[in-house]
Amino acid sequence: MSEHAEAPSRREVFLSSTLLGGLTDDQVGELIVNSRMAHAEKGETIWLSGSSVSYFGVVGAGFIKMTTVGPSHQEITTEIMGPGHVFGLLGAIDGTGCPQSAKAITGTWFLKVPKAGFLPVYEQNVVLKEQLFKRTTHRLRQSFDMIAHLSVGTVEQRVAAVILVLTRSFGRDCPDGILLDVPLTRQEIAELAGTTVESTIRIMSRWQKQEWIETQSRHILVKDLDKLLLAVR
Repeated sequence: MSEHAEAPSRREVFLSSTLLGGLTDDQVGELIVNSRMAHAEKGETIWLSGSSVSYFGVVGAGFIKMTTVGPSHQEITTEIMGPGHVFGLLGAIDGTGCPQSAKAITGTWFLKVPKAGFLPVYEQNVVLKEQLFKRTTHRLRQSFDMIAHLSVGTVEQRVAAVILVLTRSFGRDCPDGILLDVPLTRQEIAELAGTTVESTIRIMSRWQKQEWIETQSRHILVKDLDKLLLAVR
């Protein structure tokens, strides 16, 4: 097994999720006791679409992509999940299994929360149900937008769509723009956009010259958000 960063604590990961913030201290404590940390290597499949698993996940460190299969049988990324994000929860609640595949983009630690212990808590918690409904509606909108761009858009539109999705989820305001707290390589961005590394490098180099973005190590600073929004239209 390859070396990887030390696992965050179960409590730290669980409490990082705003979606699970409506639980009582007793409920949180009981769920944490029965949960376990797991590690996925970069590129490792956590589960495949249609799988039945006994848990849902909370990302503790690293990034996971949720994918589906497009009309031409190509893999399409629908969501990118980072620290504090919950994945696989809807399948856990409705019992239909995993509607999408989950794969680690980077080396990733995530918390496995057992369905069996969570479902009774969910059924008794009105606040949690309301939070889940609002979050699901928002995520569905984002997923539809991302699928639309990644399935039929041009290469430039697809790369721009990936960066915009990352900006919404992981962007941090700074004096010069929005810094993406996602340490992705050009290869990883290319895979998310469904294109080649060469095309991704060419497009992002042009954007840097136009001062739309700036690269800082493996992080991206979005300097002109409006131009990127225009690029996906």
